[in-house]
Amino acid sequence: MTASVTPAARLRVLDTGLADARRNVALSAALIEAHGRGEVPDTLRLHRYEKCVLIGRSQEVAAAVDPEACRRRGAAIVRRVSGGGAVAMAPGILAWDLVAARGRWGSLDEAAAGIGGGVAAALRELGFAAEFRAPGEVAVGGRKVAGFGGAFEGPSLLHQGSLLVEADTAEMAELLGLPPLPVATLAELGPLPEAGALAGALAAAIAGALGAEVVAG
Repeated sequence: MTASVTPAARLRVLDTGLADARRNVALSAALIEAHGRGEVPDTLRLHRYEKCVLIGRSQEVAAAVDPEACRRRGAAIVRRVSGGGAVAMAPGILAWDLVAARGRWGSLDEAAAGIGGGVAAALRELGFAAEFRAPGEVAVGGRKVAGFGGAFEGPSLLHQGSLLVEADTAEMAELLGLPPLPVATLAELGPLPEAGALAGALAAAIAGALGAEVVAG
């Protein structure tokens, strides 16, 4: 479902590129705090992580990851600002932070359906048979290619997600101490679009779900 907003709505889009996990987590925290104070407009931040595992803010490290595998593979373990389970990240995974006025959505499920449906539609336009699966993922051929979740923080919605473009999924499972993951990368499923086209399609899809137009930041 697309959010009900005025046609004049704008979504600022930033691409902060590749950074280590601590810097990316700090930028996420700064963005949601600044939005809550009314210092920045609704913003989508696209970014990528150096190899790491992000754990939810309430998780215990030993229960969420395999610390020895992380040391062996050179993966940092960093606690993110949001809740949920541990997620392995790598440079070939495109991540996003969305901060927007919470009044744009009636519920977190509505936000997930709108954004997830938009991401799936964008991937279909790029040649992938993608579908949104509640509560928070996009799949191609039954295999997850994107996952996301959100939370309301004061007056703001923080919605975070990631798209598996290129990654070693076996290594990701090892870092998490899990059996093989039921996921796929876009690189496994078909010809990859140019990176800028993929980022642009993702930004347009999320802006469309908000009923907003993209403004480069």
